[in-house]
Amino acid sequence: RRRDSRVQAVKRPGDNPFAVQRVLEIRSRLPPGLTWEDLLDRLAALRWRAAIVGPHGHGKTTLLEDLAPRIAARGFRVRTVSLREARPRLDRTDEEMIQSLGPGDVLLVDGAEQLGWLSWTAVRLRTRRAGGLVITSHQPGLLPTLFECQTSPELLAGIVEELSGDDLDAGELLARHCGNVRDALRELYDRWAGQ
Repeated sequence: RRRDSRVQAVKRPGDNPFAVQRVLEIRSRLPPGLTWEDLLDRLAALRWRAAIVGPHGHGKTTLLEDLAPRIAARGFRVRTVSLREARPRLDRTDEEMIQSLGPGDVLLVDGAEQLGWLSWTAVRLRTRRAGGLVITSHQPGLLPTLFECQTSPELLAGIVEELSGDDLDAGELLARHCGNVRDALRELYDRWAGQ
């Protein structure tokens, strides 16, 4: 028997251009005409108490993460709490940290919509002494809106090009996922893995 001299390339998950570690390297893209300084000036005008709003997969968490060092550069100590469906409550460590906040601290709460009304009211009251409170939420109303995250086929196409070098007509893919870029990128990960 002769062995086939052709070697098939083995696909490894880390080679996937849409692997999680590569996707996490993609950072916030502000709309044309809006700079980080503009956003920080808006936040300052709102007395450092505001919400980043938008549906699942529209970039709220990434924007909050990218805002954190810029808030710190303005002289604040940034403290964070991240809530999810699997962890919808503040734990004891969070509670103690919130109690210790002072005028030099800005608290960032990712997933504030997870808190019930009573817990949210407690957070608002306990952070009155803090220098600021910035949250993410799926709906407006908890705090004044700083920024509403929106996606577009052009945004997704730009991310895909950056990750894979491919030119993608992203309109149908993004529509199928109701504007959720994260879910669209997961589909592209699965497509690449199945090739």
